[in-house]
Amino acid sequence: MIKKIAIISLLIGALLLGFYLVGQPQAAKAQEIAVFPPIYNLYATDGFVTMADGTRQYIYGFIGGRAGVPISYLNQLGALVPLPGGSPAPTGGPVTAAELPLQGNAQFPAPIIYAAVGEVVEIRLKNLGVTQRSAPNDPHTIHLHGMDVQAANDGVPETSVAAVPANSKFIGAGNVVVYMFSPSQAGTYFYHCHQEASIHVQMGMYGALVVYNVGEAGATMGPGTGGGALFGATYTKDVVLLLSEFDVRQHKAENTGGGYNPIQFQPQYWFINGLSFPNTIHAGLPGFNFGNWLLAHPGYDPFIVGSVSIPDKVLLRVINMGFQAQPMHMHGFHAKVIGSDQRAWDWGYKPTVGQGLEKNTLLIGSGETYEWLIDFSGQSLASKYDTLPGSAVVSATFQGGTQTRYTAAGVPSGNIAFPLLPAIPNPFALGFAYIGGPDVGPPVAIQQGTGGLPPELATGAPPTGVAGQFFPFHNHDDYKSTNNGIYPGGMFTMILTTP
Repeated sequence: MIKKIAIISLLIGALLLGFYLVGQPQAAKAQEIAVFPPIYNLYATDGFVTMADGTRQYIYGFIGGRAGVPISYLNQLGALVPLPGGSPAPTGGPVTAAELPLQGNAQFPAPIIYAAVGEVVEIRLKNLGVTQRSAPNDPHTIHLHGMDVQAANDGVPETSVAAVPANSKFIGAGNVVVYMFSPSQAGTYFYHCHQEASIHVQMGMYGALVVYNVGEAGATMGPGTGGGALFGATYTKDVVLLLSEFDVRQHKAENTGGGYNPIQFQPQYWFINGLSFPNTIHAGLPGFNFGNWLLAHPGYDPFIVGSVSIPDKVLLRVINMGFQAQPMHMHGFHAKVIGSDQRAWDWGYKPTVGQGLEKNTLLIGSGETYEWLIDFSGQSLASKYDTLPGSAVVSATFQGGTQTRYTAAGVPSGNIAFPLLPAIPNPFALGFAYIGGPDVGPPVAIQQGTGGLPPELATGAPPTGVAGQFFPFHNHDDYKSTNNGIYPGGMFTMILTTP
């Protein structure tokens, strides 16, 4: 049933600015402030999102967040708009003055919902309608994908509570629907609109939903704010990787009224957390401000960073919200699969390195989730190269440089640092010169950076010898690592080892 309700906002919660923008003292303080019960004030509306190549696409989506927790959002001019009091409580009836600024500013992806096992969680949904006259004024729902709830809270309009009408001309327009659930299992979930799912999911109406064990930092602060335990494994931090794609013809058709048949689906853009490379590594075209983006999308940073000296175990929460199966491949690591679809991988998980299901390429089907644990103790900060055959030096380790030349003693040296040294292999002996690449180290744009970068990257170039190593993490259907056909782009990010 649909309920008309008036809600008083709970002035509780913690300042949530994203893991890389919050220091430990603030995070610890925020954990002391309980949120009982977790309430999410969400609104359905439309908007635009800018692709990594600068093009803009029309979307449907959600905007809002956890009651009482300050949020920010990006408006259609790209400006960051803070809401210190958090997402306003939806009020039954016409769009109110507090709700009006949210109309037409759908965020992509939708805000992360996070909670602890056993909590009673409420999601209060209101449909603000659309701002584009040509766009359909559709009703919307929320389906809690993977959550074992009663039919009334399942979010499928044909079998549960009816869809929330748009806020104009329809009977029931302005209603607020309350979804309720109490999770019994920690794990990785997601949510999406199930009204005309073939259209509304493609248009961008989805977000991550993460359930933590009681007492874990993420239960009150969200993903990326601390460690925890899941399915018998412990981790030091977690990273949400929400995979999806756009066929721009669907988005154009919804905006202009043109015809499009979903069986023609052939996407041109692929995303991790709503970003395509190079935005995924905090870089991008002029005008892209990752710091502002992360403030508007806390918990969605797709840049994977881990320490090797005090080894991190980074839990990747991989969600495939798209329509295509995605083979995700990481360089430099074999991560351990500890769970899938909110359940432990009991038949394959072993805590010992070299045992259990350890993969560098994981095929994630549409609608699937995986928990994939990277142990950074198995990597280093430096690259190791063997010297030339017959050299007095058997092997050596070099910090942060592609070793494409060598000294008289047979020791490999950097191509850029020592350009006058002989190339590897010896051009006189083999008849050609090796064409060397650049030194391996944090790119200048990432070293210097702007607000929103991880602390280890925001302070300038790392100290000599401790730069760390970059490893690609990308879709191995390599055409999906493009932005409308231009490589590199799409589902492509990086794993960085740090001291």
